[in-house]
Amino acid sequence: MIHYILQIIAYQLLFLVVYDIFLKKETFFTWNRCYLLITPILSFILPFIKIDAIRETIPASYTVTLPEVLLQTSITDTALQGGMLDEIVLTGTKSVSVIAWFIGVWLVGMVISLGYFIYKVVKIQRLKNKGNLEQIGALQIITLPNTDTAFSFFTTIFLGENLSEGQRDNIMLHETIHINERHSLDMLFFELLRIVCWFNPLVYIYQNKMMLLQEYTADAKVVSQNGKKNYYQSLLSQVFKTENVSFINSFFNHSIIKKRIIMLQKTKSNNISHLKYLVLVPLIFGIGADYKLGKGYITLVLDSLFAAFIDNEGNFPLDLSLGYKLNL
Repeated sequence: MIHYILQIIAYQLLFLVVYDIFLKKETFFTWNRCYLLITPILSFILPFIKIDAIRETIPASYTVTLPEVLLQTSITDTALQGGMLDEIVLTGTKSVSVIAWFIGVWLVGMVISLGYFIYKVVKIQRLKNKGNLEQIGALQIITLPNTDTAFSFFTTIFLGENLSEGQRDNIMLHETIHINERHSLDMLFFELLRIVCWFNPLVYIYQNKMMLLQEYTADAKVVSQNGKKNYYQSLLSQVFKTENVSFINSFFNHSIIKKRIIMLQKTKSNNISHLKYLVLVPLIFGIGADYKLGKGYITLVLDSLFAAFIDNEGNFPLDLSLGYKLNL
């Protein structure tokens, strides 16, 4: 099981590195959305797929052999030369207890994560009950008293009563795009991953990247309708409050406003930039992974294509190297 988890993390790490280097600055928001949704699923599937033709190309230098095990017995050299050894039964009690402990910790973590998720859902429901409801078609508009918060969740938009009419118009348009694009489903998908893989920090990174990408998507569509000048003013005119809930679409998240403005200023990516998605090909066809443990280091080997080397015996607390392996 630990081997499988290491494989998942290795694939997710490589997928995120590819996204950060090649894709995150592009304006192909729909393609990037698909990438961020599909690659976490691929990371769970790929370790089960083995292609012998690829695995046979692994150089001998990357083959891991088990150390020789000598069993001390009272049998004499004469008996070893001429007779049969008695049957030896090896029990795995210790290993089973370790696996049971690991599964127990994992289940406890899942229960805690699920409880925190339920708490956040209840928090949203309480806000909904506290505000004033207005129905506009399929949309529910909840006006919250004594606040200037602004966010959406599925078909419900939450707006603080302290917002001006101009601000409300831009926010309504922005949040309606989130609703039409079904962005809440994306965030709930990552919430599910956070519950199951609560121990994996890469899942949280995935969710943050998806949240930023959703804001880019909504910003671009609002600007195409209302123009950039007014929208910039909406982003910068006031410090807005937001609810600390990881799966809502918050209009004003202070930590990403600068990134959103920078992306709005970018020119649309040209079609040839689609070729960057071909970087996925060697990742997917380098199917299968092995890991090697040594004194103070771990090497993750994904067939003959990629390797990740983590070392904690250097001058820094942790050294991480990623790259292609070439057979010369």
